[in-house]
Amino acid sequence: MKYLVFSFLAIFSSIVFAETASDRAQVYFNDLAEGRYAQAAEHFDPKQLREFRELMSFYTVLPENERSQFINSFFGENETEESVKNKSDVEFFAGLFSFIMLRAEAAGGINFDGMEILGEVKEGDDTSHLVTRNKVSVGEVNLEAMEVVSLRRIDKHWKVKLSGKLKGLPQQLEKAYSK
Repeated sequence: MKYLVFSFLAIFSSIVFAETASDRAQVYFNDLAEGRYAQAAEHFDPKQLREFRELMSFYTVLPENERSQFINSFFGENETEESVKNKSDVEFFAGLFSFIMLRAEAAGGINFDGMEILGEVKEGDDTSHLVTRNKVSVGEVNLEAMEVVSLRRIDKHWKVKLSGKLKGLPQQLEKAYSK
């Protein structure tokens, strides 16, 4: 009887802790809505965060004054080139992500008024694309947009893939700083 109870608990716990792509997306959007940008960064695919960081390495060859300005702008006035270098990929991305989101808030306040998952398209066993309707307001401007959020299963956990807009950010910043 003891083994039967143990077996039941083991099976039940795996069901309870099973994560779907939709579950992960919902937690990610909740973190965004609550302003937990560093936590939101943890939902991203680690491989893509590594690639993103490598694309951002352009700042390391900027002239010292511009490099310092870049670090202070995106990571804070107390950060140094060495402290940024020692950040994990998640911490590095979180610094940039937080800066972008806080700038949007400063431009009139940003509110995530809701996210609805309308459907899911699976691509093999480890990739899922969610069609979402997002409602966001910036100041008095209300926006509603359809978006595809792609996730990849890594082991037993789903991770958000970087959108094309986020993937293009390093190139935009590099261009802006090279002027």
